[in-house]
Amino acid sequence: MLPLSPKAQRTRRTILEASKKIIIDEGLNALSMDRVSAVAKLSKGAVMYHFHSKRALIRALFQDYADHLDAELREHEALFDGTSDETLVPAYVDWFKDFVKDDKGWATVGMLLLPAYCYDDEIMAPVREWYRNIYARIEAMPVERRARTVMAIMMLEGFFNNHKLGIDLLSPAVKEETWSYVSNDFLPKDAKRKGQPEVKTE
Repeated sequence: MLPLSPKAQRTRRTILEASKKIIIDEGLNALSMDRVSAVAKLSKGAVMYHFHSKRALIRALFQDYADHLDAELREHEALFDGTSDETLVPAYVDWFKDFVKDDKGWATVGMLLLPAYCYDDEIMAPVREWYRNIYARIEAMPVERRARTVMAIMMLEGFFNNHKLGIDLLSPAVKEETWSYVSNDFLPKDAKRKGQPEVKTE
């Protein structure tokens, strides 16, 4: 497959952003090629040129969702000094803090797309691959870190899902206490944010 021209890349991005907007504003059932065409301000032919069917569009949305997960984790891991074993959990914590402030519509997109297609192996493949890579990182960790990292990640996934479901009702103070405990006390050693001074103990 030939690489897309910059113009084609922009058109595809316009279509994906229009699709995302429809899902957020109107729900997944409102997503159709005609509706995407109207919201994207493109002809239906242009939409169909890039995505030959609604299923192809859904596949692209799942890839976009997985790319979003990857970009967010990479961005937040880059804020910390340490090995890849040490940066994973602090990055997850920092990512969730930003997600709560502004999830940019991804909470709605995730909660509508994932349950609707969770049994469709082809469409779910990019998201499953992203999680498979996370779990492979954990399984490669030293045994003294591995189980605790699994527990920390699953707890943080719970925070993400509570936010997506609108039941993120813990007070900010309790959440901060929890995140601090996970980042600083729960694991044998975790990375520190870049530029953060070392705390010397007697």
